Amino acid sequence: MNQPISERVRWTTADLELFPDNGNRYEIVDGELFVTRAPHWNHQKACARIIAPLDT
Repeated sequence: MNQPISERVRWTTADLELFPDNGNRYEIVDGELFVTRAPHWNHQKACARIIAPLDT
């Protein structure tokens, strides 16, 4: 069920400071809160392998 825009919570950057440092990633896009897990180490290593040749 969608809420009318006037009744939706509009998150702000000040709200980000209130969230715990629990490994989740909190992002606010146009006042909407998105919560995701932090990327896995394998993801980070794959990114590094892609970036290294591009950097040279």
